[in-house]
Amino acid sequence: MGKTRPSDRTRYNVQAVQRALDILDCFDFDHRQLSLADLVRITGLNKTTALRLAANLEDRGYLKIDPESARYTLGLRLFELGGVVFSSFSLRRAAARHMSRLQQDTSSTVLLGALIDGRLVYLDRREGQGAVRIVSDIGWNRAPHYGMLGMVLMAWLPPDEVTALLAKYPLEPVTPATVIDPAAFRQRLARIALQGHVVEEGEAVEGIIGVAAPIRDYTGQVRAALGSAVLQAQHTRATFARVVDAVRSAAEAISRDLGYNGQ
Repeated sequence: MGKTRPSDRTRYNVQAVQRALDILDCFDFDHRQLSLADLVRITGLNKTTALRLAANLEDRGYLKIDPESARYTLGLRLFELGGVVFSSFSLRRAAARHMSRLQQDTSSTVLLGALIDGRLVYLDRREGQGAVRIVSDIGWNRAPHYGMLGMVLMAWLPPDEVTALLAKYPLEPVTPATVIDPAAFRQRLARIALQGHVVEEGEAVEGIIGVAAPIRDYTGQVRAALGSAVLQAQHTRATFARVVDAVRSAAEAISRDLGYNGQ
């Protein structure tokens, strides 16, 4: 792909957004607190514009103002977003070798996912062997309840969050086996939380069995889900039981690498 031409950059340049970002860029480790006068001086904006932009950023949590000193600092919203980015990278690093080993041991497609802003986002994958390909590429997002990963991630959410997500993303049939009754789905989540993993047979992709287990961080919170997708026709009950054990073991190993001690 060629470089973006100056005319292309100009076309998508939104002045208000650029100015708001200019204000955020004023802050660094040496300048953690800035007055409105500082923002005006650094950005070159007039006082009225700088005040209006700072007020909007404050309303959204990107800036915080000390009522006594009238100085701005970066807000918690940036910390939250940074945590999302950091957790994604740290999860991938912690999961990488375990995902590769799981793929080698099971010859399956291995997927790593997390709930980000209420959506199931695929953070990493290892391609399985065989002609069937699971279409869940890195960076893709789906409804939070989709497939093995979505069910595992929702199984450890508070009931009110489950209610809110189901209201926003109603259950829909993906295959004839998809659970679409909300009451039955909630019962399914309770069973998953009780047994510590999920087995779904053809509920997301016909002919594919999915096994997934939760990944916890040092606080004990479920941060992600690890899943293995295999062809239903290629496994007996005994061989599939080994896949379940392998997925659970890999998820537990990743959890330990993230600081979870099992308590």
